[in-house]
Amino acid sequence: MSSFVLKVIACIAMVCDHIRYVVPNTNNIVTIALGRISYPLFAFLLTEGYSHTKDLKKYYKRIIIFALISQIPFMMFRNLCIGVWQLLNIMFTLLFGLIAINIYDKYKNKFVCILLTFGIIILSRIIIVDYNWWGILTVFLFYVFRNNKFLLAILFVAITFIYYFLRTGISMFSNMLIMEYMIFTFSSLIFIFLYNGKEGRKLKYFFYWFYPIHLLIFALLKIFVF
Repeated sequence: MSSFVLKVIACIAMVCDHIRYVVPNTNNIVTIALGRISYPLFAFLLTEGYSHTKDLKKYYKRIIIFALISQIPFMMFRNLCIGVWQLLNIMFTLLFGLIAINIYDKYKNKFVCILLTFGIIILSRIIIVDYNWWGILTVFLFYVFRNNKFLLAILFVAITFIYYFLRTGISMFSNMLIMEYMIFTFSSLIFIFLYNGKEGRKLKYFFYWFYPIHLLIFALLKIFVF
């Protein structure tokens, strides 16, 4: 499974996750299941992009530009469809994740790297990015443990469990929806482990533009259709 296929799956999953907030009668087990695999795939693809980029500065530049471009459509979608808009979109989350793994590679003292990564996580909590600490740690784990799938899976399951527990508390264990969220999030590892290391078809900017454009379309649908 190439990175192109993973990008297509991630985009479809993201649409399924967002469509249930806009189109009536689409909030079901299928859209929930597909929606949960979206961010982990994007996080993994970011680490692959970082590993293979020939110009890190340009990679940073692209993510920053599209994070800024996406913010207004993101706020429109969140405000109209969910009712909570005071946070930064996942492009900023991925940006923080990119900074974290860049620091990991740049400094030999891994204790210092961990401290700096936690500093980034604290900053993400202050300015409030989507998926906050979990989103950043997901990127970090996918990169640092990319050659140890067993340990990667255990750590990813662990931080995902902690993430949902901190959000919902002990009631999580009696909430079937939250349990389904976690299980489906874990299932993203299946697609990641099927990755064959190949790039596949090249549509570089299509996937960058897809994020803000689909958010804008859903926001407009909410205003004028639903």
